[in-house]
Amino acid sequence: MDRPPPPSPSPPAAVVLSTRRVPAPDLCPGCREIPEAIVDRRTRNRRRLKAFAEATDPVSRLRWRNLLVEDNLPLVLSIAGRQGADPGMAFEDLAQVGSLGLIRAVEAFDPDRNVSLSSFAVPYIQGAMRRERRDRQPLVRPPRPLWDLHQQVLGLQEARRRQGLDPLPPAALADRLACDPARLEEALAIRRTARVRSLDAPLGPGGGELEAPSCLLDLLAAPAGPCGDEPAVDESEARGAERRWLRRQLADLDPRERELLVGRLDGGCTWVELGRQLGMPARQAQRRHDAALDRLRRAALAWRQEALIPAAATATAPAPSPAGPPAGSGAR
Repeated sequence: MDRPPPPSPSPPAAVVLSTRRVPAPDLCPGCREIPEAIVDRRTRNRRRLKAFAEATDPVSRLRWRNLLVEDNLPLVLSIAGRQGADPGMAFEDLAQVGSLGLIRAVEAFDPDRNVSLSSFAVPYIQGAMRRERRDRQPLVRPPRPLWDLHQQVLGLQEARRRQGLDPLPPAALADRLACDPARLEEALAIRRTARVRSLDAPLGPGGGELEAPSCLLDLLAAPAGPCGDEPAVDESEARGAERRWLRRQLADLDPRERELLVGRLDGGCTWVELGRQLGMPARQAQRRHDAALDRLRRAALAWRQEALIPAAATATAPAPSPAGPPAGSGAR
């Protein structure tokens, strides 16, 4: 008896292979556009900095610069965290200023130098943060004991506010802090004295009297002579004499010193640029410029004392009376 043939085995199920390439989790956006899958940040920065330097299209340069800045933002956050707490500046503001310093470091980096971007960018980031903190400091710096007392008052009032209590009056504050009331009043006035006001700031709403001062600059007294009615010396005449004197002094100077003064004060050149123009080191150019400027200042001070002040005294001296000496001044 013939047996039926065994059933043929079913064909294996088709295996679907995924061909999608999954990027490495530690690669930032844009790394796949670099020919090699670079994991090391130092190598990645070096490749991108080279591409940024070789790019000529503004759009491409902006794209490579943004990729470099985004990939190195942890460096900015780390430096901002090490700067310490600042009551006048939030951490986010400090990190934002540091990011601007990182952008300047990326734009100024030279790929041919054997230095990493992180080492090159740290001074830029720290410098931007220090300058921002310096610019936010008040122009008028009070004494340290008064400032400490002011901070104690602020801390005490803030603690009472958090507890839902009313702020303490000045007398109660003086008793609580065990200080003199006059000293406490001086400390409380620190914030008002440190506030700078522009001389061009309006004094109030317009529309008043025509002769009323409109800004703080109008309240300043004009320079007047002993009588208080006219200036001691005509201003235009004095400035003309000063210009003529300065031209004579510059003409008598050494040509190299004259070029240093004009290039630094009028042209705004750096010491390196002036040194290259005159063929001398930058430090020597600075020393010669400072010496020439110091001589000019001394000569100008002596000239003003000899020329302008005697002229002003002569112009403001009272004229002799045409009637002769006063009565009773003759010889008996």
